[in-house]
Amino acid sequence: MQIDSIDQEIIALFGLRFQYVNEIVKYKKDVESVVAQHRKDHVIKVRGEWAEKHGLDKNTFEQIYRFLVDHNIGKELEMLEKRLID
Repeated sequence: MQIDSIDQEIIALFGLRFQYVNEIVKYKKDVESVVAQHRKDHVIKVRGEWAEKHGLDKNTFEQIYRFLVDHNIGKELEMLEKRLID
């Protein structure tokens, strides 16, 4: 039961994180600013370092964040395209 509670909190935090993504994309004007490869690489690297500091596997958490960031980029690109079409 405790793990379920923790997982609910983690998912709620991912939801909050995505709300910020939705807000930030409003200020992005093109694909390059959405993809922001240098920023993406930095975010993934730092999250891996944070995981390692907590005794977790750096590579696992880099993969998790790579998936998360790539998913968010896909959603941002959809939002950008819709905004540019409208």
